[in-house]
Amino acid sequence: MKTHRAPLALAGLLLLSAALLISNTSLEHLFGRAPHTLAWGPALFRALLALHGMALVLASRIAREGVPRPARQPFPYLFLGLLSVLSLALRLPGLNSCMWLDEILTMVEYARPAAARIFTSFPDQNQHMLYSLLAHGSMRIFGEQAWSLRLPSVLFGIASLWALFLVGRCIVGRKEALLACALATVSYHHIWFSGNARGYMGLLFFTCLATWLWLEALERNRWRLWIGYAVAVALGLWIHMTMLFVVGSHALILAVVWWRSGRDPALLRRAAAAFLLCGTLTLQVYALALPEFFRSAVSESSLHSQWTNPLWMLRESVHSLEIAFVAAPVVLCGGFLVAAGWLDILRRQARAGWAMVIPAVAGGAAMLAAGHNLWPRFFFFAMGFGLLIVVHGAVLLPRILFARWPGLTPASGRAGYALAGFIILASAATVPRCYARPKQDFTGARDYVSLQQEPGDAVIAIGLAEHAYHEYYAPQWPVAHTPEELAALRQGHARTFLVYTLPTEIEAYQPALWQAVQAGYEPVKIFWGSLGGGEVYVCREKGAPVAAR
Repeated sequence: MKTHRAPLALAGLLLLSAALLISNTSLEHLFGRAPHTLAWGPALFRALLALHGMALVLASRIAREGVPRPARQPFPYLFLGLLSVLSLALRLPGLNSCMWLDEILTMVEYARPAAARIFTSFPDQNQHMLYSLLAHGSMRIFGEQAWSLRLPSVLFGIASLWALFLVGRCIVGRKEALLACALATVSYHHIWFSGNARGYMGLLFFTCLATWLWLEALERNRWRLWIGYAVAVALGLWIHMTMLFVVGSHALILAVVWWRSGRDPALLRRAAAAFLLCGTLTLQVYALALPEFFRSAVSESSLHSQWTNPLWMLRESVHSLEIAFVAAPVVLCGGFLVAAGWLDILRRQARAGWAMVIPAVAGGAAMLAAGHNLWPRFFFFAMGFGLLIVVHGAVLLPRILFARWPGLTPASGRAGYALAGFIILASAATVPRCYARPKQDFTGARDYVSLQQEPGDAVIAIGLAEHAYHEYYAPQWPVAHTPEELAALRQGHARTFLVYTLPTEIEAYQPALWQAVQAGYEPVKIFWGSLGGGEVYVCREKGAPVAAR
């Protein structure tokens, strides 16, 4: 097998030369920044560049190991190809619908600036840097449209099917992995997040990919698997920091596996190198933005509200499942399948079973301890594991029920696959719900106000609706942040329309303004969307005259 030593050595020497020859100031100039604005970021970037250059030179001196390629079976990949085509077809309708709040922020604040600016900027935790860069490239090619902003997420959604198959094949076998991919293809939540211009679908892809590589590396302990794992983790962290809980769980489980399996020094050496590479690669891609991150984003906090209440998150999660699976009894049955499926996976392959649940549990515990908002979307990265568990539970259930009748074993196997197929069909029946409403109907509320507004009327946006309207959909609408500003803007106008969304945020962060709204305004129309709690409210002053139209 070819070792490819020369390209590795050349790449390493190029990185070393760049680290030594480019000064901190030159690096800032290259990324369009004034001298010293990136603080210690350029020095860290150059140091890591030199470190990775030396690592490549060292790798070129080590003969690469040959790895036998397993025989490929064409059917799974043909089936995945068909699912990919179907997945694309199901995710295109509504792709250009009205954006919701976080997508608007992504477009205006993170994806619209120059690529060099994106790479060096981390103003707050809403920055999903890798996604911002990909969305920037998509908008540069196709123009600034909602669909071009969402396109990278669509592609990540299709790619996640392949990553889900790889990790599922390791855990539950080829047939059940394909069934899980089919379920993901027609899943309401998978379609919703595929059309969501944020990094969550990319995080799902990298979570599945990294977990597959980690399981393979534990089994075969090959350098290329560990290096691939490190790259997948670093890219996952570049798209969203929640990936920390995935890699942290892998490290914890690996430590237990290593301790109980003879303490193989070769496994420890290669795994330690891989986790070190995870850290240095992640620091490399974030280095120029880290000073700003530590100045602003790392100190962000969430005020006490229902969003920090775990019971609220539980209710929202159940409600979301009811939307996707029609009724609460179906959700309860799904809970039974999850318990049965996960316990069997844990019994047969403990490392995989724990890797499926620890990241979500650890992430939830960390956010709860920090008093952070507990939004269900923060746990979407574990959806692939959830689908695998549900499918495995469905296949397993008839075998459990008919365990006392050995003669029914073949029939119970077929019944299990039939049950999994029924779940897929039931999920497919909910697909039309994905297109019934936009995520948040900001344009519907704007158009309604435009029809109702008469000369002399005022329209004011408050709360988070400021970002949707003042920064994108209706720049001419003024914004009020305090009761005094609201009173000043309404003076001299016959009527005043007030538009807001996510009242929980206004109540927590602007309580005086919210009291003024409650006292002086009443909703006249509510525009519903598919985002839980994301209704857009159009209000009018209490007692204001009704327009003739």
